[in-house]
This record gives sequence, structure tokens and C-alpha cells, in this order.
Amino acid sequence: MNLSIDHLEAFVAAVECGSFSAAGRRLGKVQSAVSSAVANLEIDVGVSLFDRTGKYPKLTLEGEALLREARHILAGCNDFIKRAYSFGEGGDARIRLGIDEIVPSDFLLEILQDFDLKFPQTELEVLYGSLKDIEIMVQEDRVDLGVLVPLAIPAQSLQSKLLTHMSFQLVVSADHPLARKKNMSSADLAAWRQLLVTSRGGEHEPEEVIYSKSPWMIESTSVILELVRRGVGYSYLPDFLVEKEVEAGTLTVISMNEESIPHHFPIYLIWPYGKTYGNSQQWLMERLSVILKG
Repeated sequence: MNLSIDHLEAFVAAVECGSFSAAGRRLGKVQSAVSSAVANLEIDVGVSLFDRTGKYPKLTLEGEALLREARHILAGCNDFIKRAYSFGEGGDARIRLGIDEIVPSDFLLEILQDFDLKFPQTELEVLYGSLKDIEIMVQEDRVDLGVLVPLAIPAQSLQSKLLTHMSFQLVVSADHPLARKKNMSSADLAAWRQLLVTSRGGEHEPEEVIYSKSPWMIESTSVILELVRRGVGYSYLPDFLVEKEVEAGTLTVISMNEESIPHHFPIYLIWPYGKTYGNSQQWLMERLSVILKG
């Protein structure tokens, strides 16, 4: 069987226009060419698509069923052509994005919504990780771009761009015993549970900010926040996650008379050297920079 796209187009046009002659006018062909195309399609599939006993051709039951399939095939061909053209014009077939799970998701949702409208033919894969995970994903070519909040400056083997800074506070549930203490030292925190973010590779927050004798290492910031809410322990968490609950009084900022780490940590965009980027990936890099800075 040599199924032809031209034959499918003639079949669908004949149905939608009501006759072979009208289909010929739509397709810019003579009536006999359309009629022959449909006849050849019937030979290929082994069934009659039209009942030709009347003045105008009428779909058979088999023709009605196969019409839906023909339309799906033609729509797929149209999508194929559009996507191929977009690649020829500098588009990307697929972009893989790695995001540090502590970075707020609201800005990403706005970007993805705009990306969907602007680059409908580009596939997108979004992965999450913590700390060193994102850097490793870029180095191992698991993702094309990474957005991370690192403990140190990204590796020199990668290109990086400082986007902005994120503020953190040491917080605890308002019902926790620590919430009632003032001007504590790091030694005062040793007896209580501390919740720390960790990566899949075992990286965690610096030793100088681990005050607890019995800390928990958890990969998910959202799980850490929920445990803090339940009074399980205290943790350094970003302002955007806790500021409303601090204002409402359900979480309390731990007041310390000493601070061993800064309250602001950088957010970087990282990507490998030597890669060629299409217009959709360049757009994504620019939007990440603008939204995070804003």
C-alpha cells in the first residue's frame, strides 16, 4: 500500500466541499484529478469511501469512520511541517531546565505560560534538585540550563550569571519552646531539632550553621516547612515562604545574639560552555534574568 497525503487531502476536501468539482477548485486541481485520487485511495484501503449512485457522492459508513482518521493524519502532517519550519528558523526541538527546589515557583509558572504561547513547537523538560544537584545536572548534560542557590560560586567549568539574592530567616513554630526565648546563642539551639536541606549527593548547609546535636537532613524545602509548622524543629527558610506566617504569628523568627551566616544567598543561572542555543532557549535565558531581577 502506497498511502498518499494528496489522496487523503482529496478525500477530505471532497467531503467538506460536497463534490469532486468543488474539491478541485479548493485544491487547485481539475475534477478528474480529485476523482482519481479518491478512487486510488479506495483501491489502497480496500473499501468504498463514497456511494456514487446519486447526483453527489455520499459517504459510506466505512468512509465516515475513515474520515476521522484522515483528518487526524493530515493534522499531524501539518504539525510536522510547522515544527520542522520552526527548527529551520532557529528554534529548539527541546529545552531541559533544572531548577533548585528552593526557588519560588510563581515566577516559573509565569514564564512557562508565556513560553507555551510563543514557542508551541518546542518540547520542555523541567527537573528539580537541591544545592549541588543542579550544577551536576548541567555538567553531565542532563539539563541545558540551571537555576540554583549554591553554597559556593558555581564551578568555573560552567558559564554563570548572578540573577539576584534570596533572603532567609531562622524560624520555628509559635508553639515551640524556642519561640518564647530571646537573644539566644548558637549553643542554646544545640538541644533542639534542626531541619536542614540536603542534596541527592549528600551536600548540605555549612557546618558552621548546624547548631543542633541531632539535625535532620531533608531534600525537600516544602517538607521542612511543614515540619517546622508542626513544631518538629527549626530551620533557615526563605522569606517568601515564611513572611506571611511570621506576620500572622504562626511562625516565629528566632532571635539570636550572634549570626554566623549572611541573610542573603545568590541565585545563579548556569549553562555549559560551547553549546549552540536556538531562539527559544535564548528567550528563556533572558526571561529568567528579567523576572528574577524584577
